[in-house]
Amino acid sequence: MILDDIVASSQRRAAALPESFPSSSHAPISLRKAITQTRNNAVIAELKFASPSRGVITQEKKTEAAITDMIQGGCCALSILTEPDYFLGSPDTIPAIRESVPIPILRKDFIVDEHQLDETRSLGADAVLLISSVLGDETEHFVKETQRRGLEPLLEVHTRKEARQAVDSGVELVGINNRDLKTFRTDLSTTKNIAPILRQAGLTVISASGMIWPCDIRSLHQYADGFLIGSSIMSSGNPRKRVEGFVYA
Repeated sequence: MILDDIVASSQRRAAALPESFPSSSHAPISLRKAITQTRNNAVIAELKFASPSRGVITQEKKTEAAITDMIQGGCCALSILTEPDYFLGSPDTIPAIRESVPIPILRKDFIVDEHQLDETRSLGADAVLLISSVLGDETEHFVKETQRRGLEPLLEVHTRKEARQAVDSGVELVGINNRDLKTFRTDLSTTKNIAPILRQAGLTVISASGMIWPCDIRSLHQYADGFLIGSSIMSSGNPRKRVEGFVYA
């Protein structure tokens, strides 16, 4: 299973990390506030060069130009994919752009070790993705350890069971992944089916994966507070215009 391979790769990367990291002078920016206080659709635009489901999304790794386009398009936050083997990302991207980015940065990776949280804080990220299906029974522990480091955890769920566990974990931000990481099939109704559990508990809900056109945002607007979108932005010839389409849908 591809997810097992990705997790194994992440475990190897975590084992190779240095014992300590330099401290970051960056004052964290709240991702949750950025989502809930935006006037238009809260779009988290993702820098994503490849994925197991699509292969290479774009050959042009013009990181700074893409990020500038996304911000000018009106996104409320950036998601930076740092997984190198399957998504062609790099942790070094975050410190390279941090000073020029005035909005929250979410580090998106496959976190399997607490030491990766120390790395994330050192990189200058504001939030970090935690995946329920990867962390299992350790999910609540990782939520608390993330918060203890001054980072915001965005907890990814895909099932109603995971959603109920998220409610009990102490997390405030939950991302519903419309893509099943076991099959990589995408179904936007996943958000519609799971969101009520989370919203009833007062959590901030983000719908992630599978949104291609503004009409997808409109169909999910009543279920989610924000939308994490990567592939359709990165594969477009005009990232700024594509982001604008989602923001003002």
